Amino acid sequence: LDDDLEQIITLDQLGFHEAWIGEHFTSVWENIPAPDLLIASAIHQTDNIILGTGVTCMSNHNPFTIASRIAQLDHMCHGRFHWGVGSGGFPDDFEVFDLTPRRESRGA
Repeated sequence: LDDDLEQIITLDQLGFHEAWIGEHFTSVWENIPAPDLLIASAIHQTDNIILGTGVTCMSNHNPFTIASRIAQLDHMCHGRFHWGVGSGGFPDDFEVFDLTPRRESRGA
């Protein structure tokens, strides 16, 4: 996570317009279960870059709780936050949450 944060700071310094942080619980290469927390840290260490969730996997969250967290994060970011939402795509994440994805909702 420290490396991810350093990369976001560097992207901001290089003039990149935005960075998107994915939500994965079981991924080996991008294990970030709470991108909102990483964004909350990064927003105060950057000046211009817009930060977004790419994506918040809605099936992994209570809708009221995640909406409240995202609303607070949006206020904290003062216009530099974009919220991406989706169903997720890592089979092991589905297994952890005991979910069975519907093929038609996955574009198959």
